[in-house]
Amino acid sequence: MSKRVAVLGGGIVGVCAALEAQKAGFEVVLIDRKKPGRETSFGNAGVLSESSVVVLNNPGLIKTLPKLLMNNGIGFRYSPWFVLKNLGWFLKFLSYCTPRKSRHAAKALRALMVISLERHKALIKEAKVDELLRYQGWLKIFRKTESFERFKAEMKIMDDAGVRYSVYDQSQIRQLEPGLEPIYKHAVLVDDTCGVNNPAKLTDAYVDLFLTAGGVVIEDSVIGLDHGTQPWVVRLQSGNDVIADQVVLAAGAWSAEIASWLGYRIPMLWERGYHRHLEPAKAPALKRAIHDIDGGYVMAPMQTGVRITTGVEMRDRDAEMNFSQLDAAIEDARSHHGFGEPVDAEPWMGRRPTLVDSLPMLGSAPRHEGLFFNFGHQHIGLSMAPGSGQVMAALLQGQTPPIDIAPFNPSRFPI
Repeated sequence: MSKRVAVLGGGIVGVCAALEAQKAGFEVVLIDRKKPGRETSFGNAGVLSESSVVVLNNPGLIKTLPKLLMNNGIGFRYSPWFVLKNLGWFLKFLSYCTPRKSRHAAKALRALMVISLERHKALIKEAKVDELLRYQGWLKIFRKTESFERFKAEMKIMDDAGVRYSVYDQSQIRQLEPGLEPIYKHAVLVDDTCGVNNPAKLTDAYVDLFLTAGGVVIEDSVIGLDHGTQPWVVRLQSGNDVIADQVVLAAGAWSAEIASWLGYRIPMLWERGYHRHLEPAKAPALKRAIHDIDGGYVMAPMQTGVRITTGVEMRDRDAEMNFSQLDAAIEDARSHHGFGEPVDAEPWMGRRPTLVDSLPMLGSAPRHEGLFFNFGHQHIGLSMAPGSGQVMAALLQGQTPPIDIAPFNPSRFPI
C-alpha cells in the first residue's frame, strides 16, 4: 500500500510538489483554500528563468538604499511602520549584501532553476499545452547608460553562475522588439530563459495531469497540523480532516504561520506585488517579457493583454491594497508605449514569501519526522517550482535529491 502525502498549498510550488510526489508512487492530496494557482502564482510575469540568480540583497542594494528610502519609486515601496516593527529582519537581510554571499546564493539558485526549466518543458509537453510556451528569452532594457553600467555588477555574478546572455545597443533593440519606443540605450537578452503567456493556465494544466493520474484536490482552509504517535492529521475548517503519512508545507506566504503552530520561527516576510493587463499598442506586439530597469516594472505579453507588473512592496501580508505603485507603472507604460485601456475590472495583488537570505527552504523539518518544508521562493517561484518538486519527491522516498540542497536546508537558521 502506497504512503499518503498531504501537500499544503496549491500555488505552482505546491502543485509541482504534488505532481512529482505522485509520479514517485505516492497517494497525494493537494490542499488549498482556493482553486490551485489563484494566489501568488496567478500574477507573475510568466518567466521560466534559469538566470534570475542575483538576489535582491546583493552588494548593489547598499548603494541604492538612500534612493529606495525616499519611497517614491515604481520598483520599490514600503510601509515605514512595517519596516520599523520588523527592523531586525531587515538588518539581517542587509547583512547578506556581500559578494561572497551573493555568489553563494547565485550558484544555489542556478542549480535549482536549470533542472526546473528542463522539467517545465517536459511537463508542458506531457500536458499538451505547448501553445503556452515561448522561447524568446527574457529582456532587460535600460534608458540610461548609467543604469547599464551599474547592472554590469549583476552581469558578473551571472557570468560566475554560468548564465548565457547577449548585449545589444540602441540600434539593435528595435530589431529585437520593433514595438518598443526608441528610448532605450542598452539591452541584455538572457538567451536560455523561456516564458509562458498564461501562468494560471499552466498551473491548471499541471493540476489536470495530477487529477487525471488519481490525485485529489481539496479546497479548504488548513486550521491545524497535529502529529503524535499516529500519522499526521491536517485539520480543515470544514471538519473533514486529512490523515497523511507525510506532509509537504508549500503554502507560500502562509507557510511561516502554519509552521509556527508547531513551534518553528521562520525568518520570512513578504514582497507584495501588483499587476494589471492593458490593451496592446497598435505597434508590433511584444515578443517576450521585458524588464524596464529604469522604469521599475515588467511588461509581459499575455493571452489577455500586456501584463504590467510592479516591483516590490514591503507591507503587512494582509494589509489593504495600495495601487499607487501600480498606477505609476501603468502611467509610464502607457505614455511611453501607447498601450490602451486596462482589460481587467480590478488590479491584482499577490504576496511573495521571502526568507532573510533570499533562498527558499527545501528539506526536512528539524524536529518533526515526516514534515518537509518547500517555501520561500520569493519572486521566482514559477522558475523553481518543478525542481523543488523533484527535491521533495526524493526526500519523501529517502533518496538523494537531484541537486545539492545544503544551501536550502531549513537548519541553516535557528528555527
